[in-house]
Amino acid sequence: MAETVSMKQIYNELKKIERTMVTKQEMDVFRETIGVLGNPKTMRQIADSMDDIAHGRVKKAHSVKDMLDEM
Repeated sequence: MAETVSMKQIYNELKKIERTMVTKQEMDVFRETIGVLGNPKTMRQIADSMDDIAHGRVKKAHSVKDMLDEM
């Protein structure tokens, strides 16, 4: 004999699925992160920047103009 299922049971199951599923926005962020992590040139630039920060090789910029004037 077929088991009957109530709308409340279906609703509760869908809510369980919703809590564990990944959203499109989360997937987009994940893809972007993979792109950065998979790019050796970008990772080298990040490492170099972190080294500069750690050694105090930074300058304050109060505007885009300040940054462009440094170039």
